[in-house]
Amino acid sequence: MVSGPELLLASLPLLVAGVLLVGLLWPATRAMLWIVFGALFVLYVLQEAGAFDRINRGFAAVSDDRRVQIVLLAFFLATFIEGAAGFGTPAAVVAPLLLALGFPALASVVVAIIGHIIAVTYGAVGTPIIIGIRSPLQVFGAEINEGGFTVLEFADQVAAWAATYHALVGFVMPFIAVLMAVHFFGGEDSDLSDAYEVAPLCLFAGVTFAVPYWVSAWFLTAEFPSLIGSMVGGAVTVAVLRAGYLLPDSEWDFPPREEWPDHWVGSIEPGDTDE
Repeated sequence: MVSGPELLLASLPLLVAGVLLVGLLWPATRAMLWIVFGALFVLYVLQEAGAFDRINRGFAAVSDDRRVQIVLLAFFLATFIEGAAGFGTPAAVVAPLLLALGFPALASVVVAIIGHIIAVTYGAVGTPIIIGIRSPLQVFGAEINEGGFTVLEFADQVAAWAATYHALVGFVMPFIAVLMAVHFFGGEDSDLSDAYEVAPLCLFAGVTFAVPYWVSAWFLTAEFPSLIGSMVGGAVTVAVLRAGYLLPDSEWDFPPREEWPDHWVGSIEPGDTDE
């Protein structure tokens, strides 16, 4: 059981990012260095403290299936980190986690990058909307006011409609990430039916992310869709998996290590977190 102080310490980086960007209105160019530093600091602390092994055991308790691990890590964890930190940190943090689980290095990067795409517009606590939409539109404040909106309201409408279009296609991103892994890293004996087997899980995960993501964009602010979508969707999906639902009938894994082409790995071996 996690204690209150431990929970507070674990949430401190997220709280700091929120205070800097939302509370103190720091520009992203100033806050991003602190956000990325914090994310990379956490990564190296995890490595040195042996937390990768505990994470491995935690996910193994849910499923050893690589496709399920892609949904949980490359989608939910990556979208959460994108919502909290942005600026490339999902790939910087999630890819090494996948590598430690035994994924080929190239597969780790591919699925981590694909998995967090839907969260990018609201990354780093809404920085793309704040910096890319709200700030430039200040120049057109008078024209926007004539249309019956404030600049803030207009930017929030842009963010809400963006979430609508993202959600319409973004809920399939877990399946696309799995499909890429199976197709390009499944070996000679793997075919697309291995991806279709977990399509129900992937689509369920995508919907449980997309619904709170869309609701947050419309009824809260642009700072929270990626964070709330990943936390709510991830919690629901893990609970369903632990209850024994949506688990694949067979367990899928990558081919044996000796069959991997050199370009899958380069100089980084699975389980090697010292690089």
